[in-house]
Amino acid sequence: MRFVHRLLAATAALSLLVSGCSATRTDSASADHPDPAGQPSSAQPSTAQPSEPQPSSEQPPESTNPQVAPRFEIVAGGGTDANATQALGAKIGGAVWDIEFARDGTANLLINSLDHKRLERIRPDGTRTVVPLDQAWRMGTEIAVGPDGSAYIDLRIGTKKNTVYRIKPAGSLEPVIDYDTAISGLDDSASLQAAPSNGEQSGQAPSDFTAFTVDPAGRLVFAVNVNGKAQAGAVVRRVEADGTVRTIAGKPAKFTTVDAAKAATPAAIWPPAGTRALDWTTTATMRITQLESQPDGTITLGTDGVISGAVDFSVLAITSSGTVNRLAASQLTGSASFGAQVAEAPFTREGHIQAIGVLSNGMSAAAGLLAVGTTQPPPQDTSRYYNGKYTPGQRAILGKARGRAIRLIRPDGSFSTAALGENFVLHGGYLYVVERNSLADELVLGRVKIPA
Repeated sequence: MRFVHRLLAATAALSLLVSGCSATRTDSASADHPDPAGQPSSAQPSTAQPSEPQPSSEQPPESTNPQVAPRFEIVAGGGTDANATQALGAKIGGAVWDIEFARDGTANLLINSLDHKRLERIRPDGTRTVVPLDQAWRMGTEIAVGPDGSAYIDLRIGTKKNTVYRIKPAGSLEPVIDYDTAISGLDDSASLQAAPSNGEQSGQAPSDFTAFTVDPAGRLVFAVNVNGKAQAGAVVRRVEADGTVRTIAGKPAKFTTVDAAKAATPAAIWPPAGTRALDWTTTATMRITQLESQPDGTITLGTDGVISGAVDFSVLAITSSGTVNRLAASQLTGSASFGAQVAEAPFTREGHIQAIGVLSNGMSAAAGLLAVGTTQPPPQDTSRYYNGKYTPGQRAILGKARGRAIRLIRPDGSFSTAALGENFVLHGGYLYVVERNSLADELVLGRVKIPA
């Protein structure tokens, strides 16, 4: 679900990308944090419906405006026991890098902390299981979930190029595809390698996948950036049932100058409707940063591109018939303005997608709706966004949470702020949101029902 905007890193890498030199995407901020310091109280038992992770059973107080202040329910975290098997009794620390749901309603959270990198699964009945990840691995930022409930994550060890691994529902881990196999057959010299930030020698920084998902048939679909002698740009590829890899979208082009690549980028991130996916020309000054699989086989695709010194975004769709189309929200732009302010009450219509603001931390598509993260800070009074009755431990986390605006875009192009948070995903008519007290290194997973 990640759709992260790094303007400075993208700008610094432009000359390297166009000239064929190597650069790697690096995160400037670490997700590692000290041990949790807070001591929240345990949550009450839950009586949730079996189809969703169980929320707190406590009822919300009377709202002053229930039409625009729906209940924000907590489904995990805020407890006192780090080893609790019940999600509402658990004290959950670390930073969530991504969250996705399985078909059976199990939430999968990819969490990174200093001493406990792990995959957490919150089942619909409220039980919690933890799959530890070897601390020698440097965690990837992506997670995808297959039809059988397996979780796919990208991991690397030391200076080795990263590999996508599959974690089965029972917890076993196996490799699916490594980076060298992923780019096999492409004219690629060292896709998107950047200056190392962890003490590695120049030229040894690992390459990585820029996004991936799993389609309804259980096939891994991924994006990489090609930077070779004859071409440079983004491609989407798929691992077939027999293990072969083929390109399903993207036709990288080569430009002799950065300015030439920038000039071609608007057409690349906003292609004409019905463009054949394999004829979709991509450039060195754009990236595919998000892939989401839909039940009908459509792949929702997020891009960003450097245009006239700024970064613009688009949301596209690769159809099952092999074309690339713009979605209703394909004209998201971060270059025009900082965006509309956040309304004090959730789901208040705030404007059209042109004024949505700069995208920052994610994208999720479901049932004709699109949720995107933005850089917009929360309003001064956040109480309307946390309308509910919570345990002391949950309230302590919510009171210190400083999540940015999560916008919900409707098919008509209008948007509203649906929640505040760090990570999010649409599932089953709800928007699930991770709220985090970074000082105490503690988090909760909550949800808000999306109005009809």
